[in-house]
Amino acid sequence: MLTNKELLILSHLRGDSRKSLAEISRDTGIPISTIFDKLIKLEKGVIMRYVSLLDFQKLGYGIKVNFMFKLDQDISEFKRFLMMHKKVNSISRLSGDFDFLAECVFENMKELTEFSESLDKFKISDKQEYHLIDEIKVEGFNAR
Repeated sequence: MLTNKELLILSHLRGDSRKSLAEISRDTGIPISTIFDKLIKLEKGVIMRYVSLLDFQKLGYGIKVNFMFKLDQDISEFKRFLMMHKKVNSISRLSGDFDFLAECVFENMKELTEFSESLDKFKISDKQEYHLIDEIKVEGFNAR
């Protein structure tokens, strides 16, 4: 279980991971040396990596689609396909009626169609496709 100080540090990093240790120290009252030590510990198991959240619309990727897949074959080959496909932004393994949830981004309908056609080589028993209209909250979870 994380301490209150660790949760507070994580909260600040979730808001802006480019914040300096000095800024976090000033905002939280936690000494920089303590923040540094806590970060070393958190980076060994809790913090998986530091990433930038992108506005795909501004990058020219105006179509964002979530796919759910149920397979009638070994899932490992399909998982590799999703992992390697450049239009797949994130993949989750599911329980229940579907095996995978894949979030994909496309510049246009042609790219979306090409992706959908590339799925034909797999034995997919069920596929559901949801086009995202508006993202209301992204990466907003805060454990504190």
